[in-house]
Order: sequence, then C-alpha cells, then structure tokens
Amino acid sequence: MRIDCRNLECPKPVVETKKALENLQNNEILEILLDSVISKNNVIKFLNSLNLCPNIEENGKQICIKVKKQELEFSKSNAYSVLFLKTDKIGEGELGKTLLVGFLDTLKNIQNMPSKILCVNESVLINTNTQHAAYAAMKELENLGVEIISCGACLEFFQKSNELKIGSIGNAYEILNELCTKAKIISL
Repeated sequence: MRIDCRNLECPKPVVETKKALENLQNNEILEILLDSVISKNNVIKFLNSLNLCPNIEENGKQICIKVKKQELEFSKSNAYSVLFLKTDKIGEGELGKTLLVGFLDTLKNIQNMPSKILCVNESVLINTNTQHAAYAAMKELENLGVEIISCGACLEFFQKSNELKIGSIGNAYEILNELCTKAKIISL
C-alpha cells in the first residue's frame, strides 16, 4: 500500500500512517510519500515507537519511507485523563490558533483520548462561537463521547452564559475536583 502524505500539515502524516497500518495485514509493506524533513522525522519516530524498522529513501525533497507491518498493539489504556484548557490557542497569534485546532483534531485519532475537556478563561469561547477556528474540532470530540465542561464564572465574565453550544456549564468545585483527585491531567 502507498499513501501520499506530501503537503500535509503536522500531525496528519503520522495520523495517516497509523490508519494505513491498521488496515494492512501482517507482513504487507507500507510506503509513505513525504516532502518535509519534519514529517519524515515524526513518521520515523512513530514507527520506531511501534518497534517497526523503517527504510528511508530520499531523492531531493522527495522522501519515501517503507515499512513492513508486523503484529501491532494499539491498545487502549485504562488511564482516566482530562485535558485542561486555559485559553483558546496554544501560544500567541495565528500560529497559536492553528496549533490548538491541530491538537484537538489529532485527539480523535489517538487511542487514549481524554474522557473530559475542562475549559476555563478564554477557552470557554470555543464552545460558544460556531465561527471559532477550534469549534468544529471541539464539537467532534463531544460527538465522540468526550465530556466538555465550561467554567460558569468564565462564561458569565465574557457574557456568554446563554450562548453555550458545546458541553455543559461547570463550576470551580467540579473542575478542581477533577484536577485534584480523579484523573491524570493534560494541559495545553
């Protein structure tokens, strides 16, 4: 099987490689076409994490990674994790908005998706505005069963209490209880 991951933004080449491997039979060969050093390094790192031995061929900017599928274990962990969002971007400016969308889009493709996403401060704005860059990704996570909780005090501060479109309204006690006692916390 051959997949063309040229011109795909991070982390899509890794996600597409994972999907292709899941659809291959053992001992079949996967060829991954790339045109970015960063994508090449990310795909190789992913393949190495599965104990697969990729063969890399480079011709100028064109990269072809070949790997033979072996018995893979994409197991789900029993760990209960929560994603804690404090803002509606990761970092500053347009790059920060793009990164958040990329991270949220990628969550649906990992085995150990968080059970909940806790939104405080500016991150609650994602859940109130259908035009927000990250809205569709957050809505899709909710549709996949991730519980989305937005801080009620934050919604009131931004005068958005009646505009919540994704998830439910939470409170400081509920959010702190999740953060302090129940789960492994991931913060972006």
